[in-house]
Amino acid sequence: MTPSARTLSFDIATGTLRVDTREISLTETERKLVALLMQRVNQSLTHQEIRTGVWGAGWSGGDEALRVAINRLRKKIEVNQRKPEVLMSVRGIGYRMVSATA
Repeated sequence: MTPSARTLSFDIATGTLRVDTREISLTETERKLVALLMQRVNQSLTHQEIRTGVWGAGWSGGDEALRVAINRLRKKIEVNQRKPEVLMSVRGIGYRMVSATA
């Protein structure tokens, strides 16, 4: 499946994510991560922007917690998490959520 064929919808009020026709169950951290990425779908967010948006400005953790959260989310939404089509890494910058429809 190509990225242009994927459809994502996120209901911020209920925290419900749908990828194509599948409803995905999310943790609180994953809900915050998806909400942030969906606000700027198809745009890159830096590691710092994501860490601040998900854990807050005072959070002193490094990128490892972010990588773990991204990998867990990829397991839930990607057909093949080793070749992501929805949650893309942007080398040296951060991540980007790709969707034909958001």
